[in-house]
Amino acid sequence: MVFAHFLAQLLEPDHGTINSLLLAVDSGSLQAAAVSFLVSVSFVVEDYAKRTLLLLVLGVPSVVYVACSCYNVHARWPYVLCLLACFGGAASFFFHVSRKLSLYLVATTFLCSLAGVWAIRAALRGSFDEGAIALLGIGFALTGVFICWNSRRASPAMLTIAGGFFCWGAVFPLGLLIDRLAPNLIIPGELWNTPKFFVAFGMILAVVEDKSESIARMQHKAALLNRQLERFSALTSRLLSGGRPDTVCPAIASAITEVSNFSMAVIQLEDAERRLRLAGSSGLSPTSLQRLQAQTQDWTLDHIKTLCSGARLLGKNSYLLPAREAISLPERARAHWTGREELLIPLCSAGGTYLGCLRLAAPRDANTVDALELSRIEMLAADLAVAVELKALHTQLVWSEKLAAVGQLLAGVAHELNNPLTVIMGYSELISDAIAGPHTRDQLTKLVSEARRMKRITDNLLRFSRQSTRGTHAVQLSPVVQEVLALREYYTRTRSVRVALDIAPDFPFLAVNEDEIKQILLNLFNNSSDALEGTAGIKQISIRAYQSGSRAVIEVQDTGPGFGNLSRALDPFYTTKPVGKGTGLGLSVCYGIVKERGGDLRIENVEPHGARVTIELPVADPSEQPFLAAVAHA
Repeated sequence: MVFAHFLAQLLEPDHGTINSLLLAVDSGSLQAAAVSFLVSVSFVVEDYAKRTLLLLVLGVPSVVYVACSCYNVHARWPYVLCLLACFGGAASFFFHVSRKLSLYLVATTFLCSLAGVWAIRAALRGSFDEGAIALLGIGFALTGVFICWNSRRASPAMLTIAGGFFCWGAVFPLGLLIDRLAPNLIIPGELWNTPKFFVAFGMILAVVEDKSESIARMQHKAALLNRQLERFSALTSRLLSGGRPDTVCPAIASAITEVSNFSMAVIQLEDAERRLRLAGSSGLSPTSLQRLQAQTQDWTLDHIKTLCSGARLLGKNSYLLPAREAISLPERARAHWTGREELLIPLCSAGGTYLGCLRLAAPRDANTVDALELSRIEMLAADLAVAVELKALHTQLVWSEKLAAVGQLLAGVAHELNNPLTVIMGYSELISDAIAGPHTRDQLTKLVSEARRMKRITDNLLRFSRQSTRGTHAVQLSPVVQEVLALREYYTRTRSVRVALDIAPDFPFLAVNEDEIKQILLNLFNNSSDALEGTAGIKQISIRAYQSGSRAVIEVQDTGPGFGNLSRALDPFYTTKPVGKGTGLGLSVCYGIVKERGGDLRIENVEPHGARVTIELPVADPSEQPFLAAVAHA
């Protein structure tokens, strides 16, 4: 619009009558520029609908007024209507949009109304220059006022632009005043254009200032990112060099609140009772910390999975939680988030298993949570998850080594016990033959029977611990089941556990390794026995075996509480037993053996309570079974 104004002025002749159309383009484009400047610095510029409405309210009547003046329209009512529409519409618009009165709005409206009354009064008297002067003067001068109010900083560029606009608006009433009071005073035209050059120079200066500030912000951000990278790299080195997660977690939370945009950080890991515990925190007051612990005292890893499933993904592994699920924060911190207060980053293993979570809240500036910073925090969380998983694997490895050592020791003890047991059995039989009394003979018979049972137990222990080849053989199930029951006879008898066997008479031979099927059955029987501990009612373990097509099916079922988490029950080192009671390897080892032999293993809960493990194994070659059955019966 300003360029059109300058172009029209260049085309105007120095002497003589100026074409009305050219004059209308000159004055109309200048008036349109004033309206555009004014709207562009108003508080409705970001709203397309309101911005367009304000342009129409101010632009149409003001440009029409100037056009009527250029074409020498002598009727007064068009000018009065245009002034009423412009000033009245603008006042109504701003009061309607702001919805609340302020001293700034009232003062601005009052001054503009005075100018409007002055212009309308002059139009009613037949003088129309005052209206054009009021529209142009207010359009440019008020732009300078808006710029000062919006920026509220005394930078050279803002002062130059605001002063230029204010002087630009003052040029028009000042020119009218000179024409009225000193018509013979000659002022160079370049002097009247000086404010325009100040505005242009101020805009160029503003661009330079913005570039300088942008460079300074980028340098500051780069310094922060470098500091952040150094802190996070140091923590990652501690984690990957064997540092304990419990000692590094507080340092991680502190580093996040110090070098990132988030002012609150909480790290929660799984404890020995399968619940989430607080491993590290930073930025929370003691009261907020107590409230958080009370809120999450019964949380498990499944709760984290539920929260993530109902939240919005932000980044690769970050989730925005609704306010009702977020950390209980003071009102000061809640102002940073509108409706969504917390960012949750789950700690996941390489296999996707949840290990804990990192919770972030109260960003210092919610608009500057960028993808780069978030990705670095996610990488730190991933390193923490690796360290937690390695720590758990190391603990389980140590425990497994202890179990292996105990197993070797047990095999040695069983071997050493065999010799004295053989002597006891031999002398007991000799004494029994030498004594004639029936009562004493009965007692010695019981002694020999118990000694033989002890020897069967030690023989079974030796067979289970003996290393054997992993080749596939045809194995009959019934003798293996009897050996397993003999090992657990004392437990079932002392704890009133009923064992129900249902092995089909025509059950085929299994194409497996004998020691492997023993290990599978013993692991399953031990799991069922542990599940029945502390349960009320009937305690029963059922073993059922039958053939289904080309597969042999073995079912082990108990009347315990069932599996707590079917999706994780087969994971290595996952256990719901108390600390020191189990390793979490029983079912996973069984699953691995069955899969290696071409079979399948399924787990399920049964109604009203209990668990069932179903094993499907391949059947041995029928040509081998008759001979093996004959040998077994012999």
